[in-house]
This record gives sequence, C-alpha cells and structure tokens, in this order.
Amino acid sequence: MRRKLTVLVAISAALTLAGCSQSTQGNTQSEQSKSSQVSKKSSNNNNTSSDSSSKSSDSDKLSAENMDYKTTASAIAVYASQKYGDTWEIAVNAAKQNHLSVAFRSKAETGITSDNSGYVYEVSGTGKSSNARYMLSGDGANKQITIFVKQRNVGTASLSDIVNYLNDKNDADLVNQLAKNAELNAKLEGNGATTKDTANVNSVIPAALQGTWYTADTGNGNIDTLTITGNKINDEAGFSMNVKKDNTNSSSDSLSGYMKQTTMNGINFYSFTNMGQEPGQGSTYLARHTENGQDVIVSANSKGTTNAVYWKSKDLAKQNSNKQFSDLKY
Repeated sequence: MRRKLTVLVAISAALTLAGCSQSTQGNTQSEQSKSSQVSKKSSNNNNTSSDSSSKSSDSDKLSAENMDYKTTASAIAVYASQKYGDTWEIAVNAAKQNHLSVAFRSKAETGITSDNSGYVYEVSGTGKSSNARYMLSGDGANKQITIFVKQRNVGTASLSDIVNYLNDKNDADLVNQLAKNAELNAKLEGNGATTKDTANVNSVIPAALQGTWYTADTGNGNIDTLTITGNKINDEAGFSMNVKKDNTNSSSDSLSGYMKQTTMNGINFYSFTNMGQEPGQGSTYLARHTENGQDVIVSANSKGTTNAVYWKSKDLAKQNSNKQFSDLKY
C-alpha cells in the first residue's frame, strides 16, 4: 500500500514539474513575441520618422523650376547680399523689418551701360531708390542674372546656381519670408522715373504707357514698334493718334482722339477713340501689365481680346513671339 502511494506521489510531482516547464516556456515565447513586435514597431516608427524628416527637408528647399517673380526677386536679393554685401546687404536687412520693393527702371534712367536688354530691377527695403540693381536674360532655371551696385557690374549667375547656393546656406525660409510681402513694379522715393512723370504736367497719356515698345505678335515674325508720348500714339501696324483731353470735336477726325479708362478681364485698360465716336467704335485699348517678370503693354479690342503684347526691347519681343499668356484673353 505504501509503495503504491509513493509511486502516485512521484508521478504527481513529475506532472507538476512538466506543467511548470511548459508554462515557463510559454511565457518566455510570449515575452519574446511581444519583444519582437515592439522591436518591429519601433523600427517602423524610426523608418517613418526618417522618411518624414527627409520629406520635410526636401520641402524646405527652393526650386529654380517655375519660380514665381516675387520669389525670384527675393532669392536674387538674398544671394547678392551675401555674395557682394554693400548696398545689397543694406536693402535685405531693411526688407526684413519692412518689405522688399522692386522697381522697374530703364537703363537710361540708371546710367547702366550693358548688353542686356529689358528693364533694370532696382531693389529696396526702405521704399527709397537704391543702388542695388539687377538685369535678367533668358528663361527658367537657366535664366541669367547680372547684378549691379549702382552702375558697376559685380557678377552674373544663373537662377539655378543662385538657388543651389541658397539651399546650401539653408536660406529658403528667409527667401520665402521676403517673397511673401514683396512688391513688384514699386514706385521708389527718389526714383528718376517718378520725378519725370510728375514734371510732364501737359501729358494726357499716363506715364506708365509712355515709351517705345516692340511686338513680334505679327504672324510673320516681323517686329512692329509702338511709340507712345504724353500726347501721341504711333503704331507701325497702322494706328496713329494725337490724344486730346476731351472728346470736344463732334466730327470724325482720323488724326485726333480722346482717352477713357475701363476694366476688362480684371485689367485696367485705356481706350483711345477717334473724336466724335464712342469707345468701342474702332478704338484701341492699351494696358500696362507684367508678363514673365517684364513690363509689357497689352493691346486689345473692345471685348478684351488680346491683339498683341508689346515689350521693352526687340529681343524680348522675339523671345515671346506669338506666345499666349494664361492671364490674358485670346
């Protein structure tokens, strides 16, 4: 009897030990599984964080492709302030406290002698005329920027090179900050063009339209010239008019006309109409506008349909021959 009890006790103890062993192994496997899952989650989170950091880093970079005009002006200003200092550094430091202003001026007004065609862009952070200037040639990321201090050419770089330089310096935030409140085609205090405009008190036609303009929107590649003074318009395409202040002549006069203002497609146009006629009856409509960062004159009919876009140089006219712009009606 005692022997049977002893055997039963031994068997019971063996079973108990086996159960404990299985339980311990099960717990160990469970802990290992949990540990493995935590490790995988941690790894995934790290990967996600790394991807996010990479994406964030990419999004903070400037791109020279399809850069808008305000960002382009801001990028040039920041680049020039770091590379050349002088008046450029003064302009950018002031712009941080106020805003960046860019005036469009002619080479004659600034005294710049350069092979570049088109406008001189004058940059200021105070709203006053400055010696920080640049000129543009070409398009897109390969656009060439010639930088001046007063009339002195201090260097030329492509937009792509400027963007790469600024990205290496981590200056994208500063460029975007200045671009946000930048003003293009600003009227700077002390600007020679402003003084000239106010001095010409006998002008009927706004100073913004005056000058010699060129277009290659002729269908045959030829260049047409539009010349506008304070009182006269002459277009090689066949339109010529002496502009008076009022429509005082009741009869039709092919040599004289009057001017009115109207807004079409969100653009402020001036209509030039022969004496004795109403606007729309054979009128020519002209508006100062901006395309591709350049000042232009848009010529349209009474329905706002674009006839031609006139540029400040023949080279610009050729470069933009027969182009259609998304903000104009055709």
